[in-house]
Amino acid sequence: MKPIFLLPLLVALNGCAWVKPAPLEEISRLPVVRVGEKPLQTDYVVFFPAGTSFPVKLKTSGSMFKDAGQVESQVKLAKDLYLYKYWASHDGKAWEPSHALMSVEFGGGFDLSGLNAEIKIEAK
Repeated sequence: MKPIFLLPLLVALNGCAWVKPAPLEEISRLPVVRVGEKPLQTDYVVFFPAGTSFPVKLKTSGSMFKDAGQVESQVKLAKDLYLYKYWASHDGKAWEPSHALMSVEFGGGFDLSGLNAEIKIEAK
């Protein structure tokens, strides 16, 4: 799992995730890597501790732009969040499909102020 940008992971949820239970035994054997740390292996659980700043990056590209761009901001979560593939947990023990734990919305568009993008994540 790549820790670089997990939001597309949350949006592109596996359609079968709700049918089968989380692989608890498999997840329990994996190392837990805090956001921003470098993992020592390719399969791991990423942990976003509540109140810890981490980056949110917005990249622009495409034929409508003369130049590609990127901006970065820092955010903090209100609750602990553990992610493994399309599974999510607040305590690292009880796992659910990520779409059952939170909703993720993307939006945006052009207006007189420029190009505006919005990411909204709500706890369920």
